[in-house]
Amino acid sequence: MHRSWRSRGRTAALAVTGILVLASCSSDPDKAPDRPRPTALTAEGIRCDRERATAEVKDTIERVGGLVADDYVVRFSQSTQAGVVALVDGDVQKAFDELTSTTAVTIVAKFEDDTSVKVTGFQQVRDLVASVCG
Repeated sequence: MHRSWRSRGRTAALAVTGILVLASCSSDPDKAPDRPRPTALTAEGIRCDRERATAEVKDTIERVGGLVADDYVVRFSQSTQAGVVALVDGDVQKAFDELTSTTAVTIVAKFEDDTSVKVTGFQQVRDLVASVCG
């Protein structure tokens, strides 16, 4: 009887060791090395001659302004000649995928909080649109 307890103990120890080894070898995508994340994304076929005051644009700004999603928050949105721009905190790629597929947003960028400027979002949007529209 004493021998079977030892055998079981060894088996349990080997099983635990095997689980720990497998767990350390697993590839967890959340623990992968940090990849550079995009800071600004633009929709395909963007035009720099868009009407700024259409009903669709007004509706989009109302729907996305201040939107809080699981992985991002829209901190600022504005209508521009390139369409609606949304500045977000959080996952820019996910915000871009969701906002451009469900609304008239054409540019999504990471919100850069610059304390040296009083009205941060407006200047950031101007700079983004200038870089896209030239």
